[in-house]
Amino acid sequence: MEIKNKKVVVAGLGKTGLDTALFLAGRGADVFVTESTVSEAVRKNSLLLKDRSIKTETGGHTERFLRNADLVVVSPGIPDESLPVRYAIEKKIPVISEIELAFSFSRSRKIIAITGTNGKTTTTSLTGALFSNASLPCVVCGNIGNTFVGELDWISPETWVIVELSSFQLEKTLNFRPFVGCLMNIAEDHFDRHSSMKEYVAAKRRLFVNQDEDDFAVFDYDDAYCREMAGKAKARRFFFSHMETLERGVYLKGKTIISNLSGTREEITEISGTRLWGKGNEENIMASVLMGLLCGISDKDVMDRTLHDFTPLPHRLEKVAEIKGVVFINDSKSTNPHSVINALESMEENGNVILIMGGKNKGTPFSGVISHMSKRVKMLILMGETKRILENEFKDTGIPYRIVDTMAAAVKTGLENAQAGDIVLFSPGCSSFDMFRDYKDRGNVFKKEVQSLL
Repeated sequence: MEIKNKKVVVAGLGKTGLDTALFLAGRGADVFVTESTVSEAVRKNSLLLKDRSIKTETGGHTERFLRNADLVVVSPGIPDESLPVRYAIEKKIPVISEIELAFSFSRSRKIIAITGTNGKTTTTSLTGALFSNASLPCVVCGNIGNTFVGELDWISPETWVIVELSSFQLEKTLNFRPFVGCLMNIAEDHFDRHSSMKEYVAAKRRLFVNQDEDDFAVFDYDDAYCREMAGKAKARRFFFSHMETLERGVYLKGKTIISNLSGTREEITEISGTRLWGKGNEENIMASVLMGLLCGISDKDVMDRTLHDFTPLPHRLEKVAEIKGVVFINDSKSTNPHSVINALESMEENGNVILIMGGKNKGTPFSGVISHMSKRVKMLILMGETKRILENEFKDTGIPYRIVDTMAAAVKTGLENAQAGDIVLFSPGCSSFDMFRDYKDRGNVFKKEVQSLL
C-alpha cells in the first residue's frame, strides 16, 4: 500500500485513531483526523497531533475534512452511519480498518488472530504467554489494548503477531489474512451496532475469507455457528471440544487435554490446579494449546508452566473476597447473555448463587439465560438501564428478585440475602456505559463496595 503524499482521513481519536494518525504521518501521508466527541482524552490526543502538525477536528464530523481524500481509516467505534463512512462510500473512497492498514505494512505474516463473542481476550493473553515461554518472539496486540499499527516498528519477519479482534475491527478488512485464525464462539451480541445476527456472523467470517490451504482455522466444535463457519473455511481446519473425542484437534478427558492432530492421540497437559477455572476458561486453554501445537510448540513442560503460572485477567470470574462464608465474584467483563451463561455453568448446580445483572441495553434477548438459572440461582439482583427489561424477562421464572439503583445497594442486598456457602456473582450481561466509564471501572466499583463490607 502506497500512502506517501496521499490524503488519508482517520475517523476516531481514541487510542486506535491516535496510533493510526502517527503511523501514517510518519510515513509521509497527509493526515486529517475527525472525531465526533469531545472529552479530556480526545483533547489530549488532539493537542498531541497538532504539535506534530497533524490536522484534527473534534466535536463533530464535517465534509471539509473528507474532500479529496484518497483513503479513510476507521477506528472500531465508528459505525457505518457516521458521516466519514457514508461520504466515503458515496464518493467511492476506500474505507479500511486499522487492522487492514497494519496488516498491509506488517513485516511478519506469522499472524495469529483470535475472535469470538467471549473468551478472546483471555485466550489472546494466554497464547502470548505460551509463545513467550517457548522463547518465540511475539507481540500481543489488537482489541486487548495496544494497537497492531502501534506495534509495527517492533515487528520483524520472525515475530509472531498474536492479535485479538472484535467484529468491529474485522468489518472493514479487505486483504487481512492470518496464518492461524481462531473463532472461540458466536452468540447474540452488539445488536446496538449490528443490524442482525446475520450481519454479526458475517463480520466474524471476515477472519477466514482470505485464508487458503497453507493456513490454519481453529474452531469450537461444540458451537453450532463455529461448525457452520468451519464448513466453508478453505484453510486446514482443527477443533477443540468439551463434548467430543475429536479426530482433528484437542479435547478434554476429565481434566486432561488430549491432542489428535494427525491420527495419534497424545496427552498434552493437565488443567487441574490452574487459576483459570470454569467452562469458558477450559475452552480458552484448549484453544491456546491447540494453536501452540499447530505452530510447533510441543514442549509439555512449557505448556504446564504457562498454564499454572498464568494469572487470570481481572474482571473475569475474579474472586474478590469471602465475607461470613459468602464468596463475591467479579465478572464485570460479562457484557452479553452468553457470558452470563458461561459464568453460571462454572457454578455448581446447588442453588447457591445470588446473581447481580444489568447495565446498558445492547438489544440482545436474555431468555437464553433462564434455563441455566433454575438449578443454580437462588436470587436475582437487577440494576442499571436494563433492570426493568430483565425484570420482565425473568419475572415468571419463580426466582425471587430485587431491583436496586446503585452498586452499593446491589452488593449490600447480596450479602443480606446470602448465607455461608453462597456465591454473590456479579455477571451483568450488559455493557457498562449507562453508569460507568467501561467494564473495568464497573468491576473496580464492585470490588470497592465488596471491600467496604469487610
